Amino acid sequence: MRWLLNFLIVLLALVLFLVCLLFLLGNPQPVALELLVTAWQPEAALGQWLLLFLLVGVIAGLAAGLLLGGVLRLPRRRS
Repeated sequence: MRWLLNFLIVLLALVLFLVCLLFLLGNPQPVALELLVTAWQPEAALGQWLLLFLLVGVIAGLAAGLLLGGVLRLPRRRS
């Protein structure tokens, strides 16, 4: 039964990879990111920007969840 779970996880990862690849290929138009504090404007494809911000949001959410989970598991000391 464990092998089935591993197989489904690998299959899900491959499907997500292919969806991301199709998303990148479907949005090739270059877009500049306007930063208010600098004159430097990095330019990349729209699909790359969207996937980058999605990845940053997922990582930030996971980090916040791990921190909150760790804080809630700490034993509370009574004073």
